[in-house]
Amino acid sequence: MDSANDLRNRIRNYIENSDERILKIINALIDSETEEQDVSQSHKELLDLRLKLHKENPSEGKFWEEIKAALETQYGL
Repeated sequence: MDSANDLRNRIRNYIENSDERILKIINALIDSETEEQDVSQSHKELLDLRLKLHKENPSEGKFWEEIKAALETQYGL
């Protein structure tokens, strides 16, 4: 496996020899990684509600294995 320095050098060399299209793609990737991903207020409220309901009655939920089995049975997945 390449070390972090090896990867940096490889990427640096690639960027130095890249055309504008590749540089724009890399820049978009950097932008997407540095932008804060906001959760809308309505999603926060929904998550808060679901967490509250779970804390009030944690036995109401189902395990993933149960859900997956039901989907496989119902939809033949």
